[in-house]
Amino acid sequence: MDQDISKIVMNPVRLRIIQYLLIHGEGTPAKIKEELNDIPPASLYRHIKMLYESGCITVVEEKKIRGTLERTYALKGNPPCEFSKNSVEQLIQSSLMSLMTSFGKYFAKKEADPVKDLLSLSTSTLLLTDKEFLMVMEKIGEVINPYICSKPEEGRRVRRFTFISSPCEEDEKE
Repeated sequence: MDQDISKIVMNPVRLRIIQYLLIHGEGTPAKIKEELNDIPPASLYRHIKMLYESGCITVVEEKKIRGTLERTYALKGNPPCEFSKNSVEQLIQSSLMSLMTSFGKYFAKKEADPVKDLLSLSTSTLLLTDKEFLMVMEKIGEVINPYICSKPEEGRRVRRFTFISSPCEEDEKE
């Protein structure tokens, strides 16, 4: 399972389901569908099943409703999916490949308009202690968190915001 976990969670729909469960703690497919209403129901159920079968989510409650069994899911364990060093490397590489694929598809469209679509890319190299870095991350979270649970409405578009933190190559000493 360790090798496949990066492939399981790196799907954009499954990432959104995991994000939903991180925020809400648990959810039924119907509740998840309310928030992720741009995902067709059959697709949502298929992705939930994959997350369940991979061991990333678990059933925390089952109720009979009008003759059907309604399951409530939650992330399994803490962290929800165990990663080794190799699977973290695969996860990062898969993430970067997914981003490259998304950008390739975007720019292949005739109507692609990076200015109109507010496409942006920014890189900053910072000198920070671990404590300072955690403070920066907390402040970024304070800015983003109010929007994570935004409901679909007129004028709102799904936007991907990717933040990557990585060590820099050390300067070679002469």
